[in-house]
Amino acid sequence: MKSSVIYFNNRRIILWEKTPEFEMKVDALEIDEPFLHKCNDRMKTILDMFFDKDGIEEISFEHPDFNKLWYDFKSHFKFIEAAGGKVINRNNNVLIIHRFGKPDLPKGKIEQGELPEQAAIREVIEECGISEVKIVEELNPSYHIYLIEEQRVLKKTFWYLMKYNGNEVLKPQTNEGISKAEWCNNQILSEYQELTYDSLKTYFFI
Repeated sequence: MKSSVIYFNNRRIILWEKTPEFEMKVDALEIDEPFLHKCNDRMKTILDMFFDKDGIEEISFEHPDFNKLWYDFKSHFKFIEAAGGKVINRNNNVLIIHRFGKPDLPKGKIEQGELPEQAAIREVIEECGISEVKIVEELNPSYHIYLIEEQRVLKKTFWYLMKYNGNEVLKPQTNEGISKAEWCNNQILSEYQELTYDSLKTYFFI
């Protein structure tokens, strides 16, 4: 069964592919409105309520056509795409940046005419000052929502597992709000995982 989780700060919107098995599960749990709704003209009303009421931690939408569900959901936002990388060095340490005071992974918007893979490598190089990073594996994308002057923006970030075998000095891109870049072992990574954005927590130990 297909599903996607979209984060708004520490709150979540879940999109589900409706299947007979899922319907049985929903009936068994007796999930009440407004926490589960079909994809229809009520979506805007439900989203407005979600963003207006901080006490609602999670809502869900379900539809048998998952592509249609995503298409309808995206229509309520300005949609942008970004790409980034989880970079591991020869000592199996992970590259972490600190952006606006939070532990983060290097990432940024995809430029016009750029493939996600190209954007991910470029962002790692620009934000951390290293070169010769290589993509090993594509990871699942992440989704999060933020507000720009009351406009709701939905960002999809493509993620890639990368390897780095060099020994260059890390140079954080300070003009992008990055105060520090560092290689982290598992102990430090575990501490930072608790401090990072909810949408990124699972990527720290993939």
